[in-house]
Amino acid sequence: MSVNGSDDPPISIAIVDDEDSVRTGLRRLCVALGLHATVYASGSQFIEALKTGAARPDCLLLDAHMPQMSGLEVQRHLVMLGVRIPSIVYTADDAPEAKARYFAAGVAAYLCKPIAGDDLIAVIERVMTRPHPSPVDQRPTDAPSRRL
Repeated sequence: MSVNGSDDPPISIAIVDDEDSVRTGLRRLCVALGLHATVYASGSQFIEALKTGAARPDCLLLDAHMPQMSGLEVQRHLVMLGVRIPSIVYTADDAPEAKARYFAAGVAAYLCKPIAGDDLIAVIERVMTRPHPSPVDQRPTDAPSRRL
């Protein structure tokens, strides 16, 4: 059963977080909510999985603060590649300017930790049922369009 109570296949969620305990906790929460969850330890691991043929998730849960590639860099990289996945960023940073940067890059939602299960499911349902604006900082028009 899916989140919305229909007999459709469950919504697939990709969780990208460098902390094993967070990935495990979010995966368990998503599964308990009736979602199909796949976890990735880094943004580059997630992007590489997409490039090599992994199924594209319906929604992305993305940690803002990770080494090597931040959540913002992951989001911008997806935009540059032409990959459109509703992204939900989560962080302990509630600064308005941080939130604005993520929305400008095209994320669908921005959550501050800790995240309650009810809040998470409400945001997933919201981002899955509404159209998403294009990010403000799109790739240049002369760049080739690449699909994963």
